[in-house]
Amino acid sequence: MELLKTMSASAQRDLVITLVRNNSRKAIDLARRIKEPWYRAQALSWVARFTDGNAATIAAEAAKAARACEDDYQKSAVRAWEIAALAERSCLWEARASLSQALAVGKSVKPISSRSEALLLLLQAALRIGPEEAKPVDDALSAYCPVDEHWRAKRAVRDAARIMSGSLAPRPFFW
Repeated sequence: MELLKTMSASAQRDLVITLVRNNSRKAIDLARRIKEPWYRAQALSWVARFTDGNAATIAAEAAKAARACEDDYQKSAVRAWEIAALAERSCLWEARASLSQALAVGKSVKPISSRSEALLLLLQAALRIGPEEAKPVDDALSAYCPVDEHWRAKRAVRDAARIMSGSLAPRPFFW
């Protein structure tokens, strides 16, 4: 499609989001053509969430796109969409495995401000699996993001506590 060549990667992802509920075959074809790995991973996660096909197989493509991202923040944070899609499709074993991989990378993200953002996204995705899966992410956020080192770490730890207590809703990944 010539039109795709003129669109930004975020616009391509948004087109996939628009198409996925009515034409998942076309949506996956378009998602696979997105050159930027972050947006390709998000688009493939949307397809995994809403496809009539095998969600786990498509989510594996999203994971592969995430691994192609340029830094550890992107490699871990974008997996939140994949994890949420798997959990919402009841692919819990796969969601747990993806969470474990993303958390391992997320703990080492630099700088700390980006680490706190990545771990907060993973926490919210982990809650789609369940509170038991979210607890280790919450613990990692507290252990690896000292609140006195950056305002984003302070905000992420505060928001995580509110999310875990139920006083703040986790973000929606799909709408």
